[in-house]
Amino acid sequence: MISASRAVVVAVAFSAIACVTATSDATVTETVPDRTSFPAVSDLLDHRCGTLDCHGVTYRNLRIYGREGLRFAATDRPTSKPSTTTVAEYDATFASLVALEPETMSAVVADQGAAPERLTFVRKARGTEDHKGLAIWSEGGPEDLCVTTWLAGKIDAAACAKALTVR
Repeated sequence: MISASRAVVVAVAFSAIACVTATSDATVTETVPDRTSFPAVSDLLDHRCGTLDCHGVTYRNLRIYGREGLRFAATDRPTSKPSTTTVAEYDATFASLVALEPETMSAVVADQGAAPERLTFVRKARGTEDHKGLAIWSEGGPEDLCVTTWLAGKIDAAACAKALTVR
């Protein structure tokens, strides 16, 4: 049996170890997918997921901005002619997507897109995890290929273009 004074010493020692923090100049580097090729993926997400009753709203953890739904600037209107998704909207959607599960996203990208189902947004889109919008595409379909090839670092632009015509 441990004496009360010895128990206090042990507790203080464990507390000191538990409170060790990283230095203020410590950094963590995450690997994210290519931002340059992201507009094709963002256009797909805006078209399939960015409606104002789904991820085109500010209270969702995944916010999708674009010409078909939530606009980044108050002066932009959905589907007004001519309407294009702005660079700021692509940036905001990219930031929202890669921030959902940064460690998992980094691992998938570092593994060149292997096992993308590790990402919640992929599972939900495929319908393998509960999703209010149900399955919005099938594994291996053009929408899925658009996203998974982007995660792998070699986007299939043809699949992305085809995905915009599928509904």
